[in-house]
Formats: sequence, C-alpha cells, structure tokens
Amino acid sequence: MAFKAFHNINSATDGQEVQLVAIGDNASNIKSILLTNIDTAAITASLYLKETSTDTRYYLLYQVSLPVGASLLLDNDDMLSFNNNPGGYSLNLLLGSTSDLINVLIKK
Repeated sequence: MAFKAFHNINSATDGQEVQLVAIGDNASNIKSILLTNIDTAAITASLYLKETSTDTRYYLLYQVSLPVGASLLLDNDDMLSFNNNPGGYSLNLLLGSTSDLINVLIKK
C-alpha cells in the first residue's frame, strides 16, 4: 500500500478500524496528524501504532471524544516518529461507532 496523506473515512463503508499507514510505506517521519469530525454527532477515536509480529497496540490517543466540527492536531514529530519499515509498525485509527465520519490529514 502506498502512503496516502488524506483520508475521508466513513466507518459504515470503511469499517471501524482503518489502517492509515501500512508497514513498509516508509512514512516514519510524520510531522503532524489532523483529525476532523465531519459527522453530525460527536465521535470517539483512538489512534495507535500496531506491531504486526505480536499484534500489540501502542495508543497515541485512546477513546478521545471529538465534538461536532472539532479538530484535533497532533504536531509533536518526536511523538509521531516510529519505525515504519517492513517488520515495524503500522498507524491505525479505531472509531467508536459504525456510522462515524472523519477526515484524517497526515503530513510527512
């Protein structure tokens, strides 16, 4: 999977768990991630790194509530830096409902 910077996610069609950056995308140096609630209700989102070999999750955000129209900017590149080489980690988003709408913008 090639790195994709912009994600328009609808959990009804894309699923509640979405891989934003796949292992091997060489996106280790992420500078920022912007999550924006584009739904008509508050949504809950978790953002985590996943180690494939052990299926272990390391949460950057855990069940954060985003009110209608709210955005959350993560811009500490030390926190967002991770091993994204083959054998490393993927970046994933988990939504709290089967009908959430969210935009995710990732800057490298």
